[in-house]
Amino acid sequence: MITKMSKLTILLFLIVSLMPAVGLINAQESSFSLRGLAAQNDIYVGAAVWTNHLDDPVHQDVLGREFNMLTPEHEAKFCMISTARGEYDFSKVDQLVEFAEANDMVIHGHTLIWHSCSPDWVENGDFSREEAIEILREHITTVVSRYKGRIAYWDVVNEAFDGAALRDTAWLRFIGEDYIEMAFQFAHEADPDALLLYNDYGAEGMGGKSNAIYAMAQDFLARGIPLHGIGMQSHFDVGSINFTAIGQNIQRLGELGLEVQFTEVDIKYLGETDDEILRHQARDYYRLMETCLDAENCTAFIVWGVTDKFTWLRDASFFDNPTVEPLLFSDEYEPKPAYFALMSLLAQRAGVTPILSESELTAILEDAPAAASVLPEPTKTDPAQLAPDAANGLAYYAPFNVTITLDGDLSDWENVPRVTVDSGTTVPAGNDTSFEFAVAADDANLYYMADVTDSIVVYGNYEAGEWYREDSVELYLNTTGDLGAAAYQPGIVQIGIMAGNLTQPETPLVGGSNNGDSQISFVVVETEKGYVIEASVPLKTDVWDIVPEHLGVLGFQTHLNGSAATDRDTKLIWSAADTQDQSWNNPSLFGQLIFWDKAQ
Repeated sequence: MITKMSKLTILLFLIVSLMPAVGLINAQESSFSLRGLAAQNDIYVGAAVWTNHLDDPVHQDVLGREFNMLTPEHEAKFCMISTARGEYDFSKVDQLVEFAEANDMVIHGHTLIWHSCSPDWVENGDFSREEAIEILREHITTVVSRYKGRIAYWDVVNEAFDGAALRDTAWLRFIGEDYIEMAFQFAHEADPDALLLYNDYGAEGMGGKSNAIYAMAQDFLARGIPLHGIGMQSHFDVGSINFTAIGQNIQRLGELGLEVQFTEVDIKYLGETDDEILRHQARDYYRLMETCLDAENCTAFIVWGVTDKFTWLRDASFFDNPTVEPLLFSDEYEPKPAYFALMSLLAQRAGVTPILSESELTAILEDAPAAASVLPEPTKTDPAQLAPDAANGLAYYAPFNVTITLDGDLSDWENVPRVTVDSGTTVPAGNDTSFEFAVAADDANLYYMADVTDSIVVYGNYEAGEWYREDSVELYLNTTGDLGAAAYQPGIVQIGIMAGNLTQPETPLVGGSNNGDSQISFVVVETEKGYVIEASVPLKTDVWDIVPEHLGVLGFQTHLNGSAATDRDTKLIWSAADTQDQSWNNPSLFGQLIFWDKAQ
């Protein structure tokens, strides 16, 4: 039996086999390419590249044929070109610039200032403010002046925000908050015609980080700081993208007169690659490009690499899927469903016959089947339970009118149903980590308990901003009544409680989106097998007013992050809908918390 998706796969194979042979058609003249159709839509479609990629003639051909913008993936960064003050090696950047110019490609320079790629002599230096300002000026002036008139766009500062606050970097410590505006001023002085962008991740939609970037942009423009656009990195997960929120953010930036570019697009996933995941990925690429085309101020769509075989995401230090295929071309440079989805969209918008028929495109764009949400009849395995058994990964029944004291003693949780979570998106071989959780309520608070089994409890390596990288437990609540909400808003919270609270209960370590709205209180107590967390969240706050009533529903989710060394190596997840660790980004993946009158 041939399924709808396998028919599409066969069709794509036939299209590929009929494509012009590599090198036989001038890339600048062919409309049967991404760059040809992008040009008809007045947009750049770009790709990131390393010089060693150009050692492969096929890579050169695909890059030149399909893309009209080139981004140096890493080799133009400060740490890559300077080993000592005033000493620079531009040989690799020159090679990329020359390739772009030979293939009529616009160059998007990446990046002048980034905290993760400052040379050691900067990071380990001891400079006065005046000295650091002069070093900043020298570097930016040297690089931008060298490529004046040749590099059209620059990511001037990259990832300066950690959430809504400025990231602690050497430049911030040496100079202060105004190092960012200085960087833009120095770049503009070096090349007044270059268009200058601020670039960051996790701020594509509406939220605290994007609000902080928007406020910075407003301030810069009001004071005449030469900022011309915002780069949205767009490292997404399949099925996690809130296109509406991204469109809203692009619009408000456009109202300031700023360009927006999707600067580092890749769409990843956990697990094996199959037709269905590639269909969902193609749908997400299509919708993201559609969001860009719908906005007059969105001027570029840059993928973070040409072929899957060179993607940074196959490095275990960045992502836990060594066979992930997040880009438009396979390891063998074969165009994937996402490529044809983009081609069809660009063709349609340009008034050209789409590559895919309407029915074939529908096969890609139709929504994924909704997860089963029909709950079984509530039952009690133990008649003494104060509420029914949880429905596996779908719903937890929380008894109310239960008295709980936050003291680490779990005796007052007797007969409150417990659920064991021992599976998730990252479970190492020989894993011995799991946790039991339970939830209850009285007339003032919602109570949460996590009893963690973990032979190695790691904490103290990270500040609260990176709480998820070591041992911690996450509690999620959606109190809005809209369980389908796909973006965080007031009334939806992620609360990360770190095991590090074992040693500093007087200074709570808490992270997560909107966690401050929860007014959470908690204790963390060491046990023979790991640690216990008991927490309470007020039912009534300035943001919500929860009234427990029999069969009343909240959105609910809980996770565990585990570490056996210096970074997270375990991720356990309760909700059956969250198969890609996306609850932090998409609350529609939560399960349900159903209140249960213990008197029933």
